Amino acid sequence: MFGIADNTEFLTAIGIADAPEDTKAKLIAEIEDLAQKKLVVALSERLTEVQAEEFGAITDEKQAYDWLMANVPDSQDLVTNILTDIKNDILTHKTAVVG
Repeated sequence: MFGIADNTEFLTAIGIADAPEDTKAKLIAEIEDLAQKKLVVALSERLTEVQAEEFGAITDEKQAYDWLMANVPDSQDLVTNILTDIKNDILTHKTAVVG
């Protein structure tokens, strides 16, 4: 849903575009997991209880994406903002650690 593995700009910005494939895959999986958790929190503030149950029952990523597009008008902006926040957090902590 987030397309992080295909987002060269994002991967370059956080400094992992040229990382070994196994390292990159692990980091992408962790970032996508975090993004998914942040999306669930954001949606919990926007959806009715019925919508939340309906969305929670979807197990297919494509179906989840289609459902979001149909039921949350600004879902693309929401995802973009989540990824931007994650990128900024990574860069902030990277600077704090690396210097």
